[in-house]
Amino acid sequence: MADHIVQDRPENSVAEVDESVCLVQQARRAMEEGDVERADKLAKRAVRSEPPHLDAWRLWVRSAFRQGHIDIALKRSRKALKAQPDDPQLHTIHVRAMVASGKPHHRTLMRVNQAIRRWPRHVPLKLVKLQVLQEAGRTYQALKLLRNLRRRWPNNASVLMGVARFYQAHGRFRAARTVLDHMLERHPQHRQARTMLQNLSIANRDDTQGPSSLPGLLAQAQQNPELSPTDAAELLQAIKLTTTPELTGTCQEAIDLVSGMVDQLIEGDKFALFTQAERFGQAEAAHRALTAIFNHGPRAPNVAKRLFQKALASIEPDQVDTVIAYLLRHIPKAKKNALLAEFALLTDGPQGALDQLRQERRRYRSLPEARELARFLRVGNAYTLGLRYLRFCRRRWPDDADLRLLHARLLMDAGHPAAALAALDEPVPAAKRATRAHTRAHSLLEMGQPHAALSELDNAGATTAAAGNLNMRMRILILQGRENDVMELIKDAQRRGVNNQLTSGHLSTSVFGNLISDLALYRRDQSTLPPGRHDGYLSAHYLHPASAVIHRHVEPSSPDSSRGERYIPLRVVQYWNERRPPQSVMDIMHSWSSLPGIEYHRFHTQSARFFLRHTFGADYERAFKQASNVAEGADFLRLCCLRHYGGLYADADDRLYGQLSALLPSEVGMVCFREPFDILANNVIAAAPEHPAIVLASEMAAEALLSHDNDNTWSKTGPGLLTRAVARYLVETEPRTPRERVAILPDYILRRQVQVHMPLPHKRTQRHWNSTNTTGVNMKPFFPTATAAPLA
Repeated sequence: MADHIVQDRPENSVAEVDESVCLVQQARRAMEEGDVERADKLAKRAVRSEPPHLDAWRLWVRSAFRQGHIDIALKRSRKALKAQPDDPQLHTIHVRAMVASGKPHHRTLMRVNQAIRRWPRHVPLKLVKLQVLQEAGRTYQALKLLRNLRRRWPNNASVLMGVARFYQAHGRFRAARTVLDHMLERHPQHRQARTMLQNLSIANRDDTQGPSSLPGLLAQAQQNPELSPTDAAELLQAIKLTTTPELTGTCQEAIDLVSGMVDQLIEGDKFALFTQAERFGQAEAAHRALTAIFNHGPRAPNVAKRLFQKALASIEPDQVDTVIAYLLRHIPKAKKNALLAEFALLTDGPQGALDQLRQERRRYRSLPEARELARFLRVGNAYTLGLRYLRFCRRRWPDDADLRLLHARLLMDAGHPAAALAALDEPVPAAKRATRAHTRAHSLLEMGQPHAALSELDNAGATTAAAGNLNMRMRILILQGRENDVMELIKDAQRRGVNNQLTSGHLSTSVFGNLISDLALYRRDQSTLPPGRHDGYLSAHYLHPASAVIHRHVEPSSPDSSRGERYIPLRVVQYWNERRPPQSVMDIMHSWSSLPGIEYHRFHTQSARFFLRHTFGADYERAFKQASNVAEGADFLRLCCLRHYGGLYADADDRLYGQLSALLPSEVGMVCFREPFDILANNVIAAAPEHPAIVLASEMAAEALLSHDNDNTWSKTGPGLLTRAVARYLVETEPRTPRERVAILPDYILRRQVQVHMPLPHKRTQRHWNSTNTTGVNMKPFFPTATAAPLA
């Protein structure tokens, strides 16, 4: 038929048809190679040709999608439908554009139902309807459609993947595995199915020698003379999920095998090869993977961002602009500014990231762009502006679950946990339930309701292994003293192959390990004590009973600061180990030092040693010098400064944006803030000079440092020690005057005045005491040393 049409046209028309087909082929090839901008230009030319090829319209819309121009894609899809109203694929693309642009669910469903009535056997239309139903939270209707799809198209790859994803999102992992097994019998090279099956096998495995384990996959790959990129991707995923030390050699062997075909891999798999080669000390394979990435990319913003994070560990500060320019070479223009904001977050801090993002003035932002800006406002701790912007976005896109989750998180960050709970009253899609459960549980913990938080996690079902919920569940169980349940949770996580600190084999050196040991030792010590009350002794030595004391003494709201006598002086003390802090730190310290009518002290290492020696004696100076890291020294110094001077201590990454007076109520001699799990935060503490509780805390810290206590920093000098010291004081002392009283306030009251733990650039460098930004590969040789060209 096509040949007949071409023959009936004039020669110039035949040439135009050939040109349109050629442009479509080139655009497809550019899309496959990740060069979306070139694909977009070719698709535009193909659409303008006469007559345009049907695939040209499809590619024209998809190229806008791939560049993140969702609203442009929606406009293009409307125009394409006017030109080709009888193409069900264009109708499918149009509905996907409506979904991505945040159109109300009822409008999107009405549109897709109209299309389905015209093409009742078109599978992609039914699958996009499934997506809309899931996002709208209409589980029953989605399940009904799913059953119909599986009955009518039992072997269709897209249908089977949709069924498997539905089961996975609802925690029905065995059902999802059964569907994927069935699918791979008919489509053995389906990459997504193989990866998903592997993840499900790890998440729900009963043994370590299943068919998708690394040794079995490696043996199959070694016997295969023509290893495909899909095989390689599956091997890389298996390496990533392997946590057993005994399989280190197998992982290295698999990395060598995949490394030999690195040029055939897509960019994401090349980066996966780099990270796994780095993890297992395979320097040659890591270099080969990096070289392959830089030969034609990076093209994906996420890969460029992660490479920049890695590069910061090995490049000099004056090379940063050169590295950025090099990483941006192949990034689509539409995504450069957002990526530059990510880079600025790593080098200049939250304000620098926001400044970069604002350089691109926009009258109108698409839904994905609005989410991105809201995320940066949250990361930048711009609470007031962020909340105002999110309220506007939620009015514009009322059905978007991501905006709802962002809004709840920002409300929680800003110290409004009850409002965060209310923001998440409405249901969310199954795929986001783990995140919703985590946010709601965190809000309940902030409000001092651990039992309700655990119930929230339990109600989320099997999805609670994700999004940090496993760690949260464990902390609640420890808080409740359920030692056996804690150990069962760890064993279950290890059986399922969860790869985090809980299952790493180094639990004893972590905060979790310390808490578990604390609970076990407390139980044993408690059982051996003679009859009588030993609350003071137990609270001083063990965190579990100390947390119970703290829980009993938390005050729901801040005491009135306008009446009565103020015992805590208007003085702020801070510390930075070097004489001149980085500019980003100075900017935050300025929020405290610039307050009118206060006395401000900033200590550094030398001045701290002088103060301790001349105020408390040589032993206290020696304790400071014997700190294992900068944080331990800072922990000890703050207790001693408050003991001697009184006032308020604030960490260098905590910025005051509210009122200092709200943190210094009258008629109390000490103010502490209770974090979730009934632990006292030590980043902001206020006390009157020589308050007995702060004296006790400084003495306990000095003893721990001088005795070379093996506890981790958190327990030895940090929040763990402060919690135990204040709990012991509360148990053993009946305050006779308001000056001796301790006010323990919820952490959310602090957050209403202070932006805590801001993500400053120095935390991502190797200079930071707790840095994890390290790389086993020197990345300097991969970047040109010449001065970078101006950034586009």
